[in-house]
Amino acid sequence: MDVEPPTGDDLNRMLVSMKQDVLRRAAAEPPARRRPWARRHLGLTLGLVALLGVGGAGGALALVLPSPFQASPAATPTSTPSATPTSRPTPTATAAPVVPVQPAAPTPALGVDCATLGERIDVASTVPRAAPVRDVAQAHTPLDGAYEQAGALRCSWAADGIIYEPTVLSVTIVPAGDRGREWISGLRQSGLADQGLGDASAGACSSGSAGCRTSVVVGPWWFESDGYVDYEGTPETFKAVLARLTDQLRTETPASSWQAPATSWDATTCDDLPSAARMSELLTNGRQVQRTDPFSSHPETGIFTTQQRTGGCDWNSAPEPDSAAPQGVTVTWTPGGGWALDDFAPRERSKVAVAGADVAYAACIEAEGNACWIDVLVDDSWVQVRGGFGVTPENQDVLIPVAEAVLAAQAAASGRG
Repeated sequence: MDVEPPTGDDLNRMLVSMKQDVLRRAAAEPPARRRPWARRHLGLTLGLVALLGVGGAGGALALVLPSPFQASPAATPTSTPSATPTSRPTPTATAAPVVPVQPAAPTPALGVDCATLGERIDVASTVPRAAPVRDVAQAHTPLDGAYEQAGALRCSWAADGIIYEPTVLSVTIVPAGDRGREWISGLRQSGLADQGLGDASAGACSSGSAGCRTSVVVGPWWFESDGYVDYEGTPETFKAVLARLTDQLRTETPASSWQAPATSWDATTCDDLPSAARMSELLTNGRQVQRTDPFSSHPETGIFTTQQRTGGCDWNSAPEPDSAAPQGVTVTWTPGGGWALDDFAPRERSKVAVAGADVAYAACIEAEGNACWIDVLVDDSWVQVRGGFGVTPENQDVLIPVAEAVLAAQAAASGRG
């Protein structure tokens, strides 16, 4: 059954009764500390009264509520200030250190060509019609690449640039002053005379020869000269030119050194290559060959001995002039010198297949006799197999199995194979 809400006198009596109950409780209890949630209850009560009250009765109730329940003035809504974001500096990305990119091939530490250097030090004052010696044969070996890797500048001047002219001056310049001082100290202790050049020097002329050699250190530079004249020479013959070279080097700063890549050929020795017996089978049909040092005839200069990184082995049989069979072979190598196969390429060469090689080329030249060889690129290194007496353009293919045997033996010894 529906219940009608109270109206009129009934409603007034109910409200008065509610008011009296509230007042009695307020008088009987001590005033309580204002609680944070009181306003929430007050709001709930007002909401209830608003819901139950009708017309003026609702308004009368609001005016007679006692002070403990008196509504506080409505708080003016205050906007909560939005948090201002703290400005933080945008982190700047730190650039990675720039690692200089090394050139693909080395260049001399002294940045000048031989023609210009010859003019600056006036080589023509000693060598008539001096000009850089022309590279006629182009029969380069890995030793050329080794000098380049050491930052060496090698120059030779002769009349009209012809090596067979009577007066020739050659110099080799490297950025190795400290090592040169040690070497020259040894030369002086062995009896060579001070030449009065640079920071340290020593020199002498070969007895009974027209050749004179001088070693000089100036600052970071070390140079060695080899002078040849068609009369009995003395250390004074080229001294004025060498003094001007010394002065020139005092004004020069060496360029950055070039670092050859590490390869398995760095530690290779002749013992890692085919035996003499194996070379006999490949070259002479079993005739005995002897292994020797291919650089034994090379001038034992300080720069050659200490600065270049190269290796070599000779295998030669006893000469048999009437035999058409190859009688010897020379193997030389420059670790990390693979870049040089193109830089020092002969004018004519042909690609050949050599097992174990990245690429290989065969070449021959005719100068004072024939010279035939195979240039091999393997493990970033330049390896050359050069035929001795009896190897001609007609039978140069005999060098291919020799090259393959060399590469196979080295790979096995180095653990690369």
